[in-house]
Amino acid sequence: MMTRTGNTQPWFQSRGTTRHFLFSRTDTGRIADAKPTVISSVYDIMKSVFPDMLAEHRFIEHAMVCLESVSQFGAMIIRLDHEIRKNDNSKKHHVVDEQIQIAKILNKICQNGNGLWGLVNPQSLGCFFAEKNGLEILRIAKKLQQYIAKQTPKTVTIGVSAFPTLTYKKEEILENARKALDHASFFGPNSTVIFDDISLNISGDRLYEKGDIQGTIAEFKMALLINSSNVNVRNSLGVCYGIIGNYEQAVEEFSTAIDIDKNEYMTLYNLGLVYMLKGEREKSLEFFLKAHDINSDIYEIAFQTGKLYLELGDSEHAKIFLERAAKIEPKSVAVYRYLGDCYAVSGKTDDAISAYEKSIKYNPRDAASMSALGSLYDKRNENSEIALMFCRESVELSPENGLFRFRLGRLYYHQKRFEEALKEFKKASRLGHDATEYIEKTNIYLDTADS
Repeated sequence: MMTRTGNTQPWFQSRGTTRHFLFSRTDTGRIADAKPTVISSVYDIMKSVFPDMLAEHRFIEHAMVCLESVSQFGAMIIRLDHEIRKNDNSKKHHVVDEQIQIAKILNKICQNGNGLWGLVNPQSLGCFFAEKNGLEILRIAKKLQQYIAKQTPKTVTIGVSAFPTLTYKKEEILENARKALDHASFFGPNSTVIFDDISLNISGDRLYEKGDIQGTIAEFKMALLINSSNVNVRNSLGVCYGIIGNYEQAVEEFSTAIDIDKNEYMTLYNLGLVYMLKGEREKSLEFFLKAHDINSDIYEIAFQTGKLYLELGDSEHAKIFLERAAKIEPKSVAVYRYLGDCYAVSGKTDDAISAYEKSIKYNPRDAASMSALGSLYDKRNENSEIALMFCRESVELSPENGLFRFRLGRLYYHQKRFEEALKEFKKASRLGHDATEYIEKTNIYLDTADS
């Protein structure tokens, strides 16, 4: 959604201990013997080579016991740079062989460097190093990659993290390494990244995609504690606040981001969007125009600016921006619908009809364009059956829309089908659309007919 990885879609991220962490130690009596949930074949084969190896939660629990009195340590997650396909058993066994090669190299490094390693999942190994800071762990990771490159034809991607970091607990540090691993994946095979604000931005984006807005906000807040000048994170956090309706906080985040970088057009656009949601349309237009001045090739900016001009009654400026949006996204349903409205207001009926027809072409269930197109046919006194079809279908699609019912009623009225017209006018009135004049006129016709 929001991480700076090419996608700019808006809303539119105890010191001095002598303990060595080797699996030959047996000081983990409180660790349960339950078998890990990783793919059993991977676990069993790895276990046959490394009898003391632990996996998943047992590995993490064991590490926390060993690190209980340690005030500083680092963690890594190492992942082979390829995938295991579900039904490719031969590939799985080959990968396990490669995993064993890498584990042997990692095991030697841990033996020489006060380290502890285990199986995190079928494709990833994890390790902890006592008395090491983040930069030291990063150097170990680079050394590991060099050893692997010399001894095997494979590469690994590594995520690195360290304790202490902010307010993270010891048991959360390996998860931070996983977030750094996801971050490293953006740079391709054989990459290494140390946990930072961008790692949290990526993690927040993934939570956002899953619909966990509160979790996303928490990640972005932590990212800003690491780097308060990360404009992309502030923009993303502002988007989250906008989604949950906390507009004041959204304005604050967007404004801070703009103070840091006044050329961030998406942040300017998002701030304009918040003001539009707050009903401050003039202020909204100000920021939309600033965003457009910086980048005129963004569909959302051109579309929202044109739509806002139309709502403000300026159809000439609206036409300029909506036509621009249509050039950027020539198959957008919404832009043709609003272009139709714009042309209709300006009295350009042919252009309006053409725009509505395009909208319906790209979305055959666009009730608003159907209703407007039927109304225009009615006004021109042509295609009466098609006009009736469009107006009826728009009501079927949106039965609670008073304007659509009013237009259907007016079409019935012009066809002298007064009882059907009166029914629709009364429904339109109940739904909030003023049909008083037509209700009175229709009643007069009906009374005359009865007499």
